Amino acid sequence: MTPTPDAPETNPFFEDGVLLTFPKGLLGFEKLTTYRLVEPRDAYPLKFLQSAESETVSFICIDPAAVKRDYEVPLGQEEAEALSLESPEDAMILTMVVVPEDPRHMTTNLAGPLVVNVKTRQGRQIILNSEKYPLRFPVLIQD
Repeated sequence: MTPTPDAPETNPFFEDGVLLTFPKGLLGFEKLTTYRLVEPRDAYPLKFLQSAESETVSFICIDPAAVKRDYEVPLGQEEAEALSLESPEDAMILTMVVVPEDPRHMTTNLAGPLVVNVKTRQGRQIILNSEKYPLRFPVLIQD
């Protein structure tokens, strides 16, 4: 099963923020399992993931289709079953964004996507081969 990236019209209920559970946490934050996902109006494709357990932990995420149209997550059967994904449409894909001092050089990590079942609101971070999926993929096209 290869879920396709999220588009704003496919998950409108995320706009006001919802609680998501990552039973195994996120890489480096394994003990934090509950997050609020918020997409401020007019901010697509950016979203904010705020820990519900630690107010000091938050992440900027992006719909990877906005920066790499052909991005797909090769999700194995075990991962799909763990997330109770019945079809690719049940999956929302997000990647983490790093915003440096000069935001024109922000990047997203395509090697560590977050896969969320939009029906159950359960998620998992998937670790992919960083040779095929860059750790630092540019968000903005530079002239």
